[in-house]
Amino acid sequence: MGVFTIFSPHLPALVLGIGITLLAVVPVYAASDNGAVELIVQPSLCVLAEGESVCRDQVKINWRAPHSRSLCLYESGEPDPLDCWQQTRSGSHTSVLEAESDVQFQLVEASGRQVVASRAFEVVADAKRYRRRRRNPWSFF
Repeated sequence: MGVFTIFSPHLPALVLGIGITLLAVVPVYAASDNGAVELIVQPSLCVLAEGESVCRDQVKINWRAPHSRSLCLYESGEPDPLDCWQQTRSGSHTSVLEAESDVQFQLVEASGRQVVASRAFEVVADAKRYRRRRRNPWSFF
C-alpha cells in the first residue's frame, strides 16, 4: 500500500527551486516590456585632427519603441525639432552635423514635451587619447 504524504523531505528543495525560477523569469519579462525607447546615434564620436576646430560629419539617428508613440527629435540648443513621427514604433533621421563641442539629441513626447530618450554626439579634440602607442613604455628600441 502506498501512502501519499504532503510533507516530503524533497518538498523544501522543490519549493525553493520553483521560487528561484519565478524570480529569475519575472524581472526579464518586466524589463522587456517597460516601454523604454532605444535611441542610437551613428557615429557617436568625432575626433578632431590637429588644427581642426569644427567636426563635420553625416549623422544617422534611429529610434525604436515597444509600442506606437508620437515623438519629436531635438538637437540641444535648438527650439525647433529636427523631425517628428506620429503613432509609429520606429523612426530614422539623417543629417550633416557641424559641431565644435558635444551635441545632445533628445526624443521628446510630441504632446507633453517629456524627454523619453537622450544620446550624445561627442567631439574630442585630443586625438592622442584614442591612438594606440606603437611601442611599450619600457622598450628601449
